[in-house]
Amino acid sequence: MEPYTPVPTPEQTAARDRTSHIPGFDAKATPLLGIGLGLTGIVLSLRPRLAPLPLALTALAAALYRDPDRITPPDMCGLFAAADGAVLLIDEVYEHRFMHTDCVRVVTGVSPLDVPICRSPAAGTVRYVAHEAGEYRPASDPQAAERNERVYVGIDTAWGPILIIQIAGPLGRRIVCKAQVGDEVLAGARLGIVRFGSRTDLLIQRDAARLLVGPGKHLVAGMTRIGEVTPPS
Repeated sequence: MEPYTPVPTPEQTAARDRTSHIPGFDAKATPLLGIGLGLTGIVLSLRPRLAPLPLALTALAAALYRDPDRITPPDMCGLFAAADGAVLLIDEVYEHRFMHTDCVRVVTGVSPLDVPICRSPAAGTVRYVAHEAGEYRPASDPQAAERNERVYVGIDTAWGPILIIQIAGPLGRRIVCKAQVGDEVLAGARLGIVRFGSRTDLLIQRDAARLLVGPGKHLVAGMTRIGEVTPPS
């Protein structure tokens, strides 16, 4: 008979990850950075002129696996950015999956060197999660929202529903979704990860908020206040 191996609880797994990773980086970056720094040290001792190459690769890995802790400002009427990156487009669309109404859509282009973490723009309850496989077109392609791999996360807030769509880019072939239906999330909570460039769409009811940003504005997920909402009376 094989010995019984207890399965760790989610709380134990989270605690283990916190103690085994470098602060400010995803836990998966720890071995990569360790190997990179070790290799840099070896090359530096044997061939000093070649040391910048493994050091540069280690720095690139560090940039791709950033996951800084952020404190979202306490603002019940604030709507915060869902992703790091530049606003590509703001338009109006009809949303048929979760909200079933006319919406304002804020499209954010996330470059490969931006922090790849998608965060909740507001506090609420996750009511909808869906994944769709697809192609890998550039984030600027108008058809990317309907052709690329994507994950939908719908959240009920105190003032109405919102929908966050994580869309993989041509290099980001895997979306990691951290949200599950029924989760209670705070503004700034991590919802997912898409590395190597992506696009994040935020949809809100057309008259639910007044936007404070426009195309070209660079956003910081969970920190940049992009809109003001009207709390329920």
